[in-house]
Amino acid sequence: MWVLGINWEWHDTAAALVDGEGRIHAFAEEERFTRVKHAWDSFPARAAAHCLRTAGIGFRDVDVVAVGWDIPHSNLWHFPGRDRRRLLSALFGALAEELTTPHRPEIVFVEHHVAHALSSFHASGFERAGVLVVDGSGEFYGTTVYAADRMTGLRPLRHWHRGFSLGALYEATTRALGLGILDAGKTMGLAAYETTDGVDPLPLGDLVEEGPSFFGLHPRTKYQTIVDAWGSYLGERFGTVTSTADDLARDPVAVRMAASAQRTVELALPALHAETRRLTGFPHVCLAGGVALNSVANGRLPEPVYIPPFPHDAGVALGAAWSVRPPVMTGLLESPYLGTAIGEEHPDFGDLVVTPFTPDTVVEMLLDGRIGAVAEGRAEVGPRALGHRSIIALPSAPSMRDRLNTVKRRERWRPFAPVTLHGYAPRLWPGQGLRDLYMIGNAVVSEHGLEVMPAAVHVDGTTRPQILPDGSASVVRSLLETLRRAGVPPVLVNTSFNGPGEPIVNTAVDALRAFRELGLDFLILGDRVIRDR
Repeated sequence: MWVLGINWEWHDTAAALVDGEGRIHAFAEEERFTRVKHAWDSFPARAAAHCLRTAGIGFRDVDVVAVGWDIPHSNLWHFPGRDRRRLLSALFGALAEELTTPHRPEIVFVEHHVAHALSSFHASGFERAGVLVVDGSGEFYGTTVYAADRMTGLRPLRHWHRGFSLGALYEATTRALGLGILDAGKTMGLAAYETTDGVDPLPLGDLVEEGPSFFGLHPRTKYQTIVDAWGSYLGERFGTVTSTADDLARDPVAVRMAASAQRTVELALPALHAETRRLTGFPHVCLAGGVALNSVANGRLPEPVYIPPFPHDAGVALGAAWSVRPPVMTGLLESPYLGTAIGEEHPDFGDLVVTPFTPDTVVEMLLDGRIGAVAEGRAEVGPRALGHRSIIALPSAPSMRDRLNTVKRRERWRPFAPVTLHGYAPRLWPGQGLRDLYMIGNAVVSEHGLEVMPAAVHVDGTTRPQILPDGSASVVRSLLETLRRAGVPPVLVNTSFNGPGEPIVNTAVDALRAFRELGLDFLILGDRVIRDR
C-alpha cells in the first residue's frame, strides 16, 4: 500500500510518501522545486513526483491521497466531484484522468491540527505523550491539546478558538514591522534588541481559565479579521514603524513592538505546555504548528519535549499520511534528510576549479576566514538547514556575523546558529534534549561559548544550537572532527544555503547558481570542492 500525504495549496505545500507500514520513503516541500519561497497558491505536484520517483513507483500505484486539511467539513472550500478531478490532475497531470474512478485513489481529508499532532507524535519515538498544536488557525481552532498513545491513538482534550491565536498575534506584529508574511523568525530575532526591563506582554486573554479573548470576538470569526484587529491595536499602542527592515534594530518602536509580541509567546507557550501535562497526565509533550518554530519560547520548556524539524504547515503532509498508515516500527524520526539527492544531476561546472573533497583542505580555508557551503546527500525537510544544504564558516571572529549577513544580503541585525559534535556541546550551552537535533530551541551560551563562537551568539547571549547525531551530515561532521584534531574548537556557523528571498537550495544546479550569485569562497558539492578561478 502507498499513501501520499499532501499539504494543500495555500502555503508551504508539501508531499510525503509512506508505505503500508508507515515508513517514510520521501518528504519534500514544493518550494524547493519551484524556487518560490513558501510555494504560495500551488499544489505540491513536483514534490509528489519526487516522492514517487524516489520510491520507484508511478501515480497508478498510489492507493490513498491524504490531505492535511478537512476541507469538506469546514468552511474553507466546497469539494464536489469535479474538484476531486482537479486535485488529481494538479498532482499527477493529464494522465490522472485514468484515476478519476470513485475509488482509486481514495482521497482522505484529515483535520489540520490532527495532521500536525500526528506528524510530531509519531516522529518523537514516545510511546505516549501530550501533544500541543499551536498555530495561526486550523479549520476552526488556533490551539489544540491531544493525548496520544501508540496503542489507542489520538484523543482531543481541549481547544482554544482563533481569538486566542498566538499565530495571528505574531503575524500581525510581523506585518506591522513591515516584514513579509511568514517572516515571524525575523520578529523573534528583533525582539532580543529590547534592553529595558519589564517588557509587557500583549493582552491575549487568560489561556488557562479561558474567559473571553482580548477582542471578545466570536469563536468562528475569520482568521484575517483577527489579524487585522491585532494590527489596529498595535498601531494604537506602539505607533507606526517607519524604519526600513535593515534599520529595525535601531528603531525603538519596532523593537518594543517585537519584544512585546515575543514576551506574550514566551509566557503563553509554557502555560499551554503545563496545561497539556495536566490534562493528559503524561510528562512527555510533543509540539507542532507554526508557533512551534519559535525557538526562543521552545528553549524555556522543561524536558522531555519533542518538536520535529517540520512543525510548520508542510509537516501536515506527513501527518496526514500517517493518519492512514501510522508507523509500525516506533522510534525517533530516522532522518530529516528526505528530499532530493544532490547526485541526481550532472551540472556544467564551466571554468570553475573542481578538486576532490578532503576535510584538511577545507579546514585550511575555514581557518583563513573563508565562507563556503555544503550540498551533500538528500536535502533536509523543514525551514532549518541541518548540514546537507548549509553555508558554513568559523564563528571565532565577531565580524563573521556581519560578513555572513552581507553575503546572504540579510538584515544586519539577524543572528546565526552553531553546529557542533555531541561531546563538545556541553562546553557551549546547557543540553536541550531532542531540540538540539533540529535547531528548534534556544539556549543560553556559556562563558566558553561566548569566547569561542561570538559570531553565533545573539545580542541576548543565546543561540539556536544543533548537535550532529552519529551518522548524519558526513561532510560537516568530518570538518568538525578535523578542527578538533587540530586543537581548534569544533564548532561552525551553520546557516541555510540560499540567496535573499528564495528557498534553501535543492539540486546541484541550484547550489552552483547560489555559489556564484552569493560570491562564496568554496562549495562542497558531494565529494568535490568547487572554487572560482
